[in-house]
Amino acid sequence: MIVPGIARPLCAILAALLAAPLGSAQAPQQASRPAVSPPLPSVLKIIVLEGNNVSNSIPLGRPVTPVIEVRDENDFPVEAATVVFTLPENGPSGVFPGNRTTFTTRSDARGQAAAPFTVNGTPGLFRIQVSATLGNRKGDASIVQTNTTGAYIGPVIPKKPWYKKWQVWAIAGAAAGAGIAVAVTRGGSSSSTSGLTISSGGVVFGGPH
Repeated sequence: MIVPGIARPLCAILAALLAAPLGSAQAPQQASRPAVSPPLPSVLKIIVLEGNNVSNSIPLGRPVTPVIEVRDENDFPVEAATVVFTLPENGPSGVFPGNRTTFTTRSDARGQAAAPFTVNGTPGLFRIQVSATLGNRKGDASIVQTNTTGAYIGPVIPKKPWYKKWQVWAIAGAAAGAGIAVAVTRGGSSSSTSGLTISSGGVVFGGPH
């Protein structure tokens, strides 16, 4: 027996269920998983060992060769990284071998790379851009140098020891003396009549005996 007081609400609920389309009941939503971002590639470090904040002599044509070292995130040297040095196209600058403004090389077992170049005739400050790549890792740095018409400021230019010069002169003198001795012998001249005495050390001029 249905109580008259609740018959009307039950009819309304039944009418609503009958009017709803089949399959309208929503399935429980699955918990969304957080998006996993790929790990960021590690960055290479470029340490400038030589050639930063130096002056290049234009009159002598002697720049300071930049030398860098490539390291990983743990400060270990990175071997076989591709290293590119780039000079400015205009103004104070220079050229790499082949009259180029870029120089590409690889870091050695110590992670080091160098880029020798020749300065141009324009004085002033400039920057050498350096980049290193290995796989998806990359690093950048810049080296500041100045072309100057003043004194050379850089590594000491080695000089030849003076005793080596004396050795060269002594060898040249002995060779010249030997050549004159051969010429006199072939000419049939006598040392007593010509006033010329030939010895192993060279030529001695003297009067007749």
